[in-house]
Amino acid sequence: MDNKIQEEEKVKIIDNKKYHQQESKFNEHDHENSLSSSSAEEEENENSAEQQFINYITSHLSDHLTVEERSDYLQKVLSQWRKHRKHTQEEQQMYKKYIKTIKENYLGTNSLLPSVHPLYQFQNWKLNPKLIQAINENNFDSVLVQVHPGIYTFECFDEEFCQQLIAEINHFEKWCLENGIRVQRPNSMNNYGAILDNFGFEPCLQDLMTHIVEPLAKHVYSYITPPLDSHHGFVVEYSMNKDKKLDFHVDNADVTLNVCLGQEFTGGQLYFGGVRCQEHVQTPSLPNEDFYFDHKIGYGVLHVGKHRHRACEITSGTRLNLILWVITTTSFL
Repeated sequence: MDNKIQEEEKVKIIDNKKYHQQESKFNEHDHENSLSSSSAEEEENENSAEQQFINYITSHLSDHLTVEERSDYLQKVLSQWRKHRKHTQEEQQMYKKYIKTIKENYLGTNSLLPSVHPLYQFQNWKLNPKLIQAINENNFDSVLVQVHPGIYTFECFDEEFCQQLIAEINHFEKWCLENGIRVQRPNSMNNYGAILDNFGFEPCLQDLMTHIVEPLAKHVYSYITPPLDSHHGFVVEYSMNKDKKLDFHVDNADVTLNVCLGQEFTGGQLYFGGVRCQEHVQTPSLPNEDFYFDHKIGYGVLHVGKHRHRACEITSGTRLNLILWVITTTSFL
C-alpha cells in the first residue's frame, strides 16, 4: 500500500482537459478553412471584448504610473490577452470539428450508429436491481454502505455490462487510431481514457445522474443544493505501461461517482485525505481522515468533489473506471 500523502504535497485541482489541435483524414482538406478570418459580426464582438478588457485593466492601474509606464504595461498585457484568446478560439474550433467528425462518421460495435445501438440506451444498462428498488422505495440504507465519513459504496453494474462498456470504449479508441484522430482525454491530469459524452453516451450519463446519482446524493449530502443538473462523464485507464497512478487532487464537481469497470489488476486503491474548501485545500490531512478504498468490479464509490483523493499506483494488470462528475449550477461550495 502507498505511504500516506506527505504534508508538503500540493493538491491539484483536476479540471476538464481542453481539446488540442489535431489532424485526421476527415479534416485534412478543410483545416485551413476552419481558421479563416472572422465575419464582420465576429470581428465586432472581438473588438468589443478587447475594449472591455482594456477598460478593466486601466481601471486597476496605479495612479503613480507615468503615461509611458501605463502604455507599456497595457501593450504587454494586451498582447498576452490576444495570444491567449486566439489560442482558446482555435481550440474551440478544433473541438467542434472533433465532435462533428465523430457524429458524422463513428459507428459503434456491430457497425451500429450510437442512436440505435442498445448499449447507448440507458434502459439497457444493467443496473443492480436492488439499487433501483432502493431508490424507488426511498430505502437507501439497504444498498448504500458508508465505508468512511462522507464516502459511500454500492453495487452499481453487473460484470457483464462492465465488459461490454470496456469493449465499446476500446472500439472507439481503435477507430480513432485507424482514422488518425487523437482522442480527447478526460481532464488535465489523466493521459489515458476517453470522454464518454463525446461519442454518444451523453444521454445515458444524463439519466445516470438524474435517476441514480442525484437521489443518492440528496440522501447523504443534504447540504448540496439541488438540482444536480450538469455532468462530465469519462473513463480513465491505468496500467503498467500507461498511467500507473494519479496525484492527490480534488475534482471539479460537487459530487463524484467512480465505478470500477475492470479488468484484472492489483494495487490501485483510492486514498482519501479529508474534505477541504478552496481556501484550505492545501492543509495537511488529519490522522482520522486517512482512508484507502479497494476497488471491486461493478461497484461505485460516491464522494463530494472536494474530498481530496488520489489513485495509488497499480502494481499489475489494467484498471478502467467510469467517472461521473456531477455539478449543480446553484452550488455554494
